Amino acid sequence: MLPTYPESMRRAFARNLLRRTLRLRRGESILIETWSGTLPWATSLDLEARILGARPLVSLKDEPSYWRSMSDAPTSQLGRVGNHEWAALKASDAYVYLYGPEDALREESLPGTAARRAESNNHELMRVIQKYGVRCVRWDLGRTSQLWARRYRVDLQNWRRELIAASMVDPTGMQRDGARIAKRLHRGQEAIITHANGTRLVLRLARRIPKVDDGVIDQKDMKSGNVMLVMPAGVVSVTVDEQYAEGRFVSNATGVLFVHGKEIPLPQGSWTFRKGALDDFDCPEGGKQFRKELNDLGKPRVPAGQLSVGLNSHISTIPLMFDQARGAITFMMGRNAQAGGRSRSPHLIAYLDLMGGSLQVDGEPLVDQGRLVAS
Repeated sequence: MLPTYPESMRRAFARNLLRRTLRLRRGESILIETWSGTLPWATSLDLEARILGARPLVSLKDEPSYWRSMSDAPTSQLGRVGNHEWAALKASDAYVYLYGPEDALREESLPGTAARRAESNNHELMRVIQKYGVRCVRWDLGRTSQLWARRYRVDLQNWRRELIAASMVDPTGMQRDGARIAKRLHRGQEAIITHANGTRLVLRLARRIPKVDDGVIDQKDMKSGNVMLVMPAGVVSVTVDEQYAEGRFVSNATGVLFVHGKEIPLPQGSWTFRKGALDDFDCPEGGKQFRKELNDLGKPRVPAGQLSVGLNSHISTIPLMFDQARGAITFMMGRNAQAGGRSRSPHLIAYLDLMGGSLQVDGEPLVDQGRLVAS
C-alpha cells in the first residue's frame, strides 16, 4: 500500500505536471487513468485541471477487481479495450497514466499467456497517442514496492520521496542543458567515457538526432512525434554507431537488463567491448544470470546501442532512472531500433550506469567527474 501524502504535496505535483510538463491550456481535454492506490493523486490532478479551465476525465482501475478478473475471467477477455475507451483517448489533448497495479509479486507470478494478454494493447496505445498527437505522461509511484526496492538495493521510502521531488523540478534548467548537450552529441564524431575506476570506452557518434527528455512536451516534441514522457524526466540520449565500441566500462550503479519481457537488475560490474560489441564481462553478482540469458539467445553479438547524459539534480536512487541523475553517463548495449538506431537484434537491452565519470566529445569535455560542463 502507498503511504498517505498531504494534499498540498499532491496539488503542487499536479500543478507542475499540468502547467509545465503538459502545458495544459484552458478548454483542453485531459484523460487521467489511475489505479485505486494512486486515486488521491488523480483527484488532485482533476482539481488542478479544472482550476486551469481544462476538461478532465478520470478513469479508475480498481486493483481488487483487476485481480479477480485475472483469476475468474477467460484469458481471451483479458486486456481487451472497448471502442469507447479508445474514443476517449483519441478525443483527449493530454493523457496521464498513474502506474499500477501495486502488487508486483502477484503481477510477476501471472502465467505467461495471461501476462501477455494483459499487456496486449500497449502497442495500439502508443500508435493512438502518436497518430492523434496526445501529450502523454506516465508516472510510476504505483510501481514502487518493497520487492523491487530489495532487488535494486534502494530504500523504499527514499525511492518514493525522490520520485515525487524529482517530478516537481522546474524544467527550465533541464531544457537549457538538454539542448546544449544534444547539439554536441548530434554534431560530434567521437565520444570517450572515462572514470578513475578503470573505465575508458571509445564510441563513434553517427550524426543522429538525440532525444531530449527535459520535463516538457513542447511544440518541437510534438512535431518530432516525441509525445510521451515518463516522469520524472531529465536525460539526453542518442544511438551510436553500432559497429564501433572499444574499451572497458566499469559500472558503479545498478543497471538493468530487459530480455524476453523480463526486467532484471544488473549489479555493478566490468564490461569489455571490442569491434563494436560486448567481448567479455565480470559482474560478480549478476553475471551468471546475464550469461544464462545470452546462452538462451544463442550467444549473439551484443552491439553498441546508445549513450546518454542525465539532467535531473533530484535523482540519485530511483530504479530504472539512474541514467537521469544529473551528470550520470549511461551506455546501452543491444537492440536499439526502438530508440532510432539500426540494430534489431538480439532481443536484449542492457543499461550500464556510471556516476562521477567524465565524457569528452571530439576532445572537448561534456561531463567532468559527474559535473555537466558549461559551454
